[in-house]
Amino acid sequence: MSLPLTGAGPSAGFTPAYDPFAASIVHAYEPARRVLTSYTGNLVRLRRASDNAEADFGFTGSGNLNVAAIAAWAGGASYVVTVYDQAPAGDDVTQAVAANQPLYVAAIQNGHAGMRLNGTSHWLRGAFTTGGALSQPFSVFAVAALDAVAVDDGAEHAVFDSDDVTNRMQTGQRTQAGADTWTLYAGAVLNGPASDDSRNIWSVLFNGASSQFWINEVSAVSGDAGAHNPDGLTLGADKNAVNCWDGDISSHVICDPSLSDAQRVAMQIAMNSYWGVY
Repeated sequence: MSLPLTGAGPSAGFTPAYDPFAASIVHAYEPARRVLTSYTGNLVRLRRASDNAEADFGFTGSGNLNVAAIAAWAGGASYVVTVYDQAPAGDDVTQAVAANQPLYVAAIQNGHAGMRLNGTSHWLRGAFTTGGALSQPFSVFAVAALDAVAVDDGAEHAVFDSDDVTNRMQTGQRTQAGADTWTLYAGAVLNGPASDDSRNIWSVLFNGASSQFWINEVSAVSGDAGAHNPDGLTLGADKNAVNCWDGDISSHVICDPSLSDAQRVAMQIAMNSYWGVY
C-alpha cells in the first residue's frame, strides 16, 4: 500500500542551499532536505518494517524532511525505497528488494536524516534516462562515513559507481597491499590517501588525466582517473551491486558541466554548514 505524505511548502524567505549552483546540477540526492527552489516533490520513499507499507515524504516549511510525519507513520524502523532526484532530470535512485534497502536514520549527522548501509547487500540504483550520460569534466559531491570496522578491512566498499560496466565513476575504499585507500575510477585507477572512518565531504572532479579529489576542502590526490561518462548511478555499491558501502550516506550531487574551483569551495562550504562535518 502506498500512502503519499508530503510536508508543507517552504516558509517565506527560505532559500535552498544549492540554488547558486543550479545551472550545473544535473542530479541531487539529499533526502534530509529540499536543496533547490525548482524542486517541489517528495524527498524520499520509505518502507515500514512492521507491515511493509510504503509512503512518500516531503519537506516542511524549513525545507527539512518531515521527520515527525515519518516517526508517526513508522512507529519503529523503516527502510529507504527511493531517494528522489531533486534536479530537473528527475532520475531517481531506488531499490525494490526489501533485503537490499538501506536503513532510514532520522538523525544521522548534525541532527539531520540519512541512510545507513550494511556493507553486504544495501544499495540504490537508477539510470539517467532523462538526464542522459554525463560528459567529462563533471563534478561529484558526497557526504558519507565508512564504519570503523570496515576501514582497512581488506575489502572494497563503493560509496557510488555507475549502473553498468561500460562507463563508470566509482569512488570508495580500494584494497591495497598496505593500508586500504580512497580511490577514484572512471576507466583508470587513481589511488588517494588511506581510508578512515571520519564523516567526510568528498568533492571529485572527473576530468581524465586531470582528475582531482578533495576531502573536506583539502586536496587529496590528482591524476588520471580515466575518461568514462556514466549514464546511471549505483549509490552504496559498485556497478555489479557488490562491494557495498558499510556506513552512512547523506548526500550525493552531480554537476555537469563541472564547477569551477571557486564554486567547488562554495559548494563544500554550503554542504558543511548543514552537515557540520569539519
